[in-house]
Amino acid sequence: MSNPCGEVWDEIVKQEVPNVGSNTWGLLCFILNIFLPGIGSIVAGVKGDKTSTMIVGVLQFVTGWFIIGWIWSIWWGWLIYSKASSGFNPLSQA
Repeated sequence: MSNPCGEVWDEIVKQEVPNVGSNTWGLLCFILNIFLPGIGSIVAGVKGDKTSTMIVGVLQFVTGWFIIGWIWSIWWGWLIYSKASSGFNPLSQA
């Protein structure tokens, strides 16, 4: 059995987001993360069948009332949208 805390930590550090399948879903998750911090990440986790992303979304929602959680949520939404639109990952461009 895997360690869920370790999976969440790895996902945060590596900024691995699930592929939600289409540009439309990616945009929806991005917009949700802008206006409702963490909700877009939870939707992406459900759509991509990744429990760790759902946990990240809950953490973003809880910390979203502080500025850092909201910024984190927007960044995560951008990563989800980028991956859905073209498979592009801004962090892999080294």
